[in-house]
Amino acid sequence: MDPGFASGKTAFTPRTATGQTRGTMRKTLRLGGLLAAAWLAGCGTTSTITNLSPRSQPRNAEGLYPVEIEFRSDMQALKRETLKPYLQVGDNNYPMRRTHRMEHRWETLLPVPANTNVVNYRVKVDFEYNAIPVARSNSVLSAPYQLQVREKQ
Repeated sequence: MDPGFASGKTAFTPRTATGQTRGTMRKTLRLGGLLAAAWLAGCGTTSTITNLSPRSQPRNAEGLYPVEIEFRSDMQALKRETLKPYLQVGDNNYPMRRTHRMEHRWETLLPVPANTNVVNYRVKVDFEYNAIPVARSNSVLSAPYQLQVREKQ
C-alpha cells in the first residue's frame, strides 16, 4: 500500500465543478469579498483641497485677509449639499462660504492681529455621503498652510 494513501492523502487534488481547487476558490471568494467591501466603502476615491490664496499679503488696516480654496472629490456618494469647509487656526475655526458663481470654490476672511506676521492654518471639509443603510459623516484635512503678512513699504 502507498504510504501517502494510508495517511489519507491522495495523489490527486479534488476539483470543483469550475475546475478550480477548493483553496483557489476560497482565495477567489475572499478577494472578491474584499473588493466588494472596498467598493462599498468608497475606497479609491480622491478628495483634494487646493489653496488658491497667496502665501504672502500686505498688511491692511482691517486685519482681515481673504483665503480661498477649491475642493474637489470624485466620490460618487458625496452629498454636495452637506459640504462644510472651515479654516483651523490653533483652536479657532472660521467657517467658509461658497464663492459666488463658482461650484467648487469656498472663501473666508482670516483675522490676523496687528502684532502677528505669520499665521499657520489648515482647511477641513466636513461632509456626508450616502451609505447603506444610512448616510455617514467624513472629513478631509488639508496640508498645513502659512500666511505671511508683510508690512507695507
